[in-house]
Amino acid sequence: MAAPDQLMFARRLGPAGRLFIWLLIGVACVVADARYHALEGLRSGFSVLTQPMRVAMRAPSDVASELGGFFVRHRQLQQERDALLAERAQQSVSVNLARELARENAELRVLLQLQTRPGLQAVRAAMLYKGYDWFAQRITLDQGAGSGLRGGLPVLDARGLMGQVSRVYPGSSEVTLVSSPQQLTPVFVERTGQRGLAAGSGQGRLELRYMPAQTDIRPGDRLLTSGIDRVYPAGLPVASVTRVSRSQSSPYLRVECLPLAGLEHSRAVLVLIAEPQMMQPPTTRPPVNAPEGGKS
Repeated sequence: MAAPDQLMFARRLGPAGRLFIWLLIGVACVVADARYHALEGLRSGFSVLTQPMRVAMRAPSDVASELGGFFVRHRQLQQERDALLAERAQQSVSVNLARELARENAELRVLLQLQTRPGLQAVRAAMLYKGYDWFAQRITLDQGAGSGLRGGLPVLDARGLMGQVSRVYPGSSEVTLVSSPQQLTPVFVERTGQRGLAAGSGQGRLELRYMPAQTDIRPGDRLLTSGIDRVYPAGLPVASVTRVSRSQSSPYLRVECLPLAGLEHSRAVLVLIAEPQMMQPPTTRPPVNAPEGGKS
């Protein structure tokens, strides 16, 4: 039985009717929005409400894109870094070669000036290697008997005396350095003219021996070859005084010196050869005329 307020013969709309009504409402909304922009506020509200959902849906793709870009940029940065490191290493090698060439050119210019010493012939040579022993005070040159070298000739670089030729081979020669314990070099102090004897003490140093306690010598004085041994030409730089100490138990000073020549790093050297003196032809005197005498 029907309720008092309910129509007995009322009928509900069917699905087709409801669909038609919703279509009319949709068309009306479209026309209103297209002609009068009536739904802009509603659209903006829905956009604000759905913004977090859109961000959450885009998050995986954004993260994946950022990770891919990070790895790509990291790889590119590594490649650029490797290229820059290689370029820097190449430039460093070029700079070192340029510095070495400049140093060798400066040494060669000084050696060319030393060749102008009168009465001396200079043979240019290069150091091949140091002695086989780590503590050896000898070097090997690339010139030998074929270039006119012989034992006892002095060897110097652009800074000073290096040593003396001790052994000669056809294509090479050995040089005993001035710092060798077996090497003695007559020298004089450039400032005062005091003569002395410089002996090698090993490990690249010299010692000026037998200097009386009252001798005027101080650190910084230069020692030059005196030439009294007729082996080394006079005036070649040998060493610089580094330390002077006095002992109450000895009448002599202890004078330590440092060689001026680059015993460890010089490559270009000169070997000095004394030119033979030209023999002067004997002067012939005119015959003495016999005094004129009377006939017997």
